[in-house]
Amino acid sequence: MQTLVVEDIPARGIIEIENKEILEYTCDYKMADLKRLSFWKKKFKLPKSLNSCKSKELIGYAILKHDIAPSRSVDEWHVFESVFRKYPHKHNCVPNPSNHVLAVGECDFSIPGVLYCQQNGLNKTCAHVALRSLLSRRPGTEDISYKKINELAASVSKGSSFDPSEGLTVEKIRAVLKGLGVGFRDIDYTKHPKHWRKTHPYEKFLYAGVESGAGALLGFHFSGPKVDRKKKKERHIIPFYGHTFNKDTWAPHADVSYFNIGAGVGYFPSGSWTSSFLGHDDNFGPNFCVPRLYIKPEQADYVVELLNNGVAYDGVYAEAVSSSFLYSLLPWFQDSTNEWLKRLCEWADAQQVVLRPLSVQKNTFTVHLRANRDWEGNKESSRVTAFLNSLLPDMVWVVEISVPHLFPANERKLGEIVLNAAIRPRQKDPVDSAAFVLARVPGWYIIAGPPRKGKPRSIGIYPSRVVSHMPLMKCG
Repeated sequence: MQTLVVEDIPARGIIEIENKEILEYTCDYKMADLKRLSFWKKKFKLPKSLNSCKSKELIGYAILKHDIAPSRSVDEWHVFESVFRKYPHKHNCVPNPSNHVLAVGECDFSIPGVLYCQQNGLNKTCAHVALRSLLSRRPGTEDISYKKINELAASVSKGSSFDPSEGLTVEKIRAVLKGLGVGFRDIDYTKHPKHWRKTHPYEKFLYAGVESGAGALLGFHFSGPKVDRKKKKERHIIPFYGHTFNKDTWAPHADVSYFNIGAGVGYFPSGSWTSSFLGHDDNFGPNFCVPRLYIKPEQADYVVELLNNGVAYDGVYAEAVSSSFLYSLLPWFQDSTNEWLKRLCEWADAQQVVLRPLSVQKNTFTVHLRANRDWEGNKESSRVTAFLNSLLPDMVWVVEISVPHLFPANERKLGEIVLNAAIRPRQKDPVDSAAFVLARVPGWYIIAGPPRKGKPRSIGIYPSRVVSHMPLMKCG
């Protein structure tokens, strides 16, 4: 930073809404101050020099709010909101960063990043700010006020009084997401047997939500010598929106059996090469790298994988069902002369393929196919990608298929399983599932025909110009 601009600003929009809401709960509340700080890469003097500044020179901004409520023993500043650019590390992946617009002086600027907010102990807690942080990224979603979050949360209070300063329960978080029309998959580990923490590991749901750009929430309780075991556990929830990709990570072969879906159906989840999740903690600050297993499984109480608009089921499920599709289809190609297809079959026989689930719009997938070349320089024809675009539903799960020596070191793949993201698959007969759209392997497409009443869907096999490995889809 070369220049810091500090401005006094009036309470408008959701800040004004918040002030009025706090007065409903705390009659002696007042906002004592409100400032906006902006941080710049270049040196300049106000006011005229600001007109020559460009958005790319803005490092970040923060709106600081001073709340006073004597009856609640509150006289504190907090970060109402802030956004900072992701620092340029090529292995830090932040899918779908939102673009935030702000005024500095009388000039408008924009900055990409993920909104960070802090609780104030009056009308918002860690759950409120975590929800607002992730929901601010959703396309077409207006900035959510805390008053709206509290109204939705209060709808499941079952006649009891609702005090937002006491936090949001699992039921209230679900009510907020449902009320806003946000799809999600969650697990309340406190309502399941202990073995669920092992059979349904929280990090897989975090990874699936993060990799597709919708994000995820993790609720946990604190542990350690300072925690009084006789008292109620102290709980916290934080949002995650990105991850690091570690090419040097060694995924032990024993992990394959850990994610078996059935007999002879095993795979490496691509999250095995994630060393840290990127997230905010309103107690400490924004944009932290949290090691993937830093929070012990026995401390995890609640995990939420947010789903993109138009997506009906979660990435963990898409990944698992796709493994069944893959192992059902590959026997058709055991006698192939394509060297890379033969290798894929060999790795599948060893149950060591790598699967990476992404929920995307169909155009994202077809543009990716059209824009990239395989290792021999081959490119898919525009006629084929245009046909695929007409065939695909609006939202799809693209589960990329790779192998251990290609995925981490070269960030490349051998194909995809594509599922209709709006139709939950049937696991009993996965190849004939209504969710299956197509699969691509080196040199070939396997495309499912339209549903036929009372009859199995037909499966067609068509040639592809892409005969070897090609780059993974970019996550950010």
